[in-house]
Amino acid sequence: MQREESFDAFYRDTRRRLLHQAFALSGDQRAAGSAVRDAFVAAWHHWRKVAPLEDPVDWVRPLAWQLAQRRHAGRIWHRNKGLDDGQRATLDALGTLSTARRRVLLLVDLAGVPLPMAARELALTRELAERHLTDARLALQQELGTGAEGVAGALQGLDGALDDVSLPRSSIVRRAGRKRRQMHTLAAVTTAVVLAVGSGAVAYQPPPGQQRADALQQVLPQAPPPEEAEELPSAENLLDRHQISRLGLDREWSVVRTHSNTGGDGLNTICQQERFADPDGLSALVRVFEADGKKARRAVQTVEVSADEGQAHRAYRTTLGWYAGCQVGRLQLLSAYRVGNIGAEADMMVLRRWKRPVTTYTVALARVGSVVTSTVGQTEGGAPPPPKEVAQSLADSVAMLCARSGAENCTSEPDSREVPPPPTGVSPGMLAPVDLPPVGGIRYPWVGTKVPARPNPSVTTCDRAAFLPAGARRSKAWTYVIPEAEVPARFGLSETVGVFPSKRRAERFVQDVRARFARCEDRDLATDVLSSDRGRVARSKTFWSTWAFVTEVNERMSVRFRVGFVRNGDKVAQLTFVSSPRDDIRPVHFRDLMVRAGDRLGELG
Repeated sequence: MQREESFDAFYRDTRRRLLHQAFALSGDQRAAGSAVRDAFVAAWHHWRKVAPLEDPVDWVRPLAWQLAQRRHAGRIWHRNKGLDDGQRATLDALGTLSTARRRVLLLVDLAGVPLPMAARELALTRELAERHLTDARLALQQELGTGAEGVAGALQGLDGALDDVSLPRSSIVRRAGRKRRQMHTLAAVTTAVVLAVGSGAVAYQPPPGQQRADALQQVLPQAPPPEEAEELPSAENLLDRHQISRLGLDREWSVVRTHSNTGGDGLNTICQQERFADPDGLSALVRVFEADGKKARRAVQTVEVSADEGQAHRAYRTTLGWYAGCQVGRLQLLSAYRVGNIGAEADMMVLRRWKRPVTTYTVALARVGSVVTSTVGQTEGGAPPPPKEVAQSLADSVAMLCARSGAENCTSEPDSREVPPPPTGVSPGMLAPVDLPPVGGIRYPWVGTKVPARPNPSVTTCDRAAFLPAGARRSKAWTYVIPEAEVPARFGLSETVGVFPSKRRAERFVQDVRARFARCEDRDLATDVLSSDRGRVARSKTFWSTWAFVTEVNERMSVRFRVGFVRNGDKVAQLTFVSSPRDDIRPVHFRDLMVRAGDRLGELG
């Protein structure tokens, strides 16, 4: 009985205060009443962990507020019966405030929560919370034509509009809480049966979707802990489970969690390097999604709010750099897209991790005003979402954030086109490990090292390319190896880049190389040229040529080479790959690598 008595006392002491607050927040008597009732039902359900808290109301209040806002009538301020002119004027004045300012004001001035605690509850920095509070107080004073004391009196006066709102007896609330617990237990049992079916423990296969279990779980609202409740000032501006479904149209998506990224290590996606792209930003939000199905699909949306557009631009470039130069295992940057008609700047990238299960990541990033949003979708073992759907999902993100970003008309029909990838930050003009494709069955990542460019480390007996003697003004070179792989010492990739005085000189250099390859078999009887190919990439105006050949070292050993040259204006890159008997780069991957090398040459200006 002690548990019931403690809950009953808590319910009697706090229910009217929470009803008052929920009504001031939503302007809807009915929504406020049902929200407070269901919040207390959830509290009794979890009373064993709620009761020991320093102040249990800090657990109930965020849920009651959340439910009140979700349930209020279609218009922001529902016209309730029985309001006097003063109460109606107060609600109208509160209705002019943004949601974030209204929450801060009511938490501090009506609920009596200290400002630092209010900032934490709303996932705001203290500075931003202070700014919202000051702005809200001044706005109400102007709307009501009164001073600070008059505003406080007006807020307190809303309590008089709640005399006709009835809340159930505590015994009824507890009974509903017990029923809620039974429903959740039944749902858990149902889920266990589903898992057993999925593992083959029983023969019966239930219908897809498990709608019955979902319905049981949703009979009464669950109460997330305060730090995870959706009381963030712009949580309503994040994508929902329907909008994120563009990243997997054949799946049913759900929101797993929404938080302010202040707990744990703060790293939510595969390439993220720091907790915040803008360490001096005003606030941040993270929402995690998951889709049903055997092949995992997951998505993470991150929003960071900066103090101004310049600071947000730097945060955007930082986030873009995390993925453009990502060095995580066998991760390869497959393609990049520039997205138009969305915010101030927007990009997309597709990356693939070749470790099994092979996983594809779609990264969509945009800046609108002082807000940066990114969505990273993760697809295991299946086809990733089409770029068109990813771009539209990004447009949805921007549209949701446009109003609070300080920008106007910041989204329309998105327009995406494939472009050279952003710089990796490693060495301008050169390939980076994130550019390199998988090799045979090797399961370890590439590692790159800068080496002297003279003599040319990429030269072969067929091409005999010498960049600096041929007139290049400057040259540099890198070699790439997979140190953990069990391969011959000669295995690896090298790249040499040269900048010539003019486009014509660079073109002549490549023509000379082609001529030498044409004579290679005649000049070196131990070499067989197996294939050659050439092409042009319109988007970067690059021209590439590739050859595959084998050179016999002795009767028992031969070496296989893949060599390519790519020209971008007055710049030329040579790639030379020496394979092992078991591990080789597929021809299509080597051609793609030549295109990427040409894209990188564009970074040299």
